[in-house]
Amino acid sequence: MQVRKMRLLRHKYGISNPDLSRICGLSPQRISEIELSGEELAPGPKRKLLHAFHTIAEQRQASAMALCDDLSRHENSLFDTVEESDYEL
Repeated sequence: MQVRKMRLLRHKYGISNPDLSRICGLSPQRISEIELSGEELAPGPKRKLLHAFHTIAEQRQASAMALCDDLSRHENSLFDTVEESDYEL
């Protein structure tokens, strides 16, 4: 089955259709149609989808950096027990 590369990228990085949809403004159904269609795609949807992928990448990069910072700060105490509701990393 022929699919667009964007579908493979989305699956590889665990990006859901609803997540992509929220950012680009296209419905999840429309995104699926685009992924499975071999027809030429208009510039508008291309631009919206590309922007959404970049936005998700930037968000995840920020989260990954925050995780690395937290790991660095708490590496020596990562397995200590704390009260979940009263402790903030």
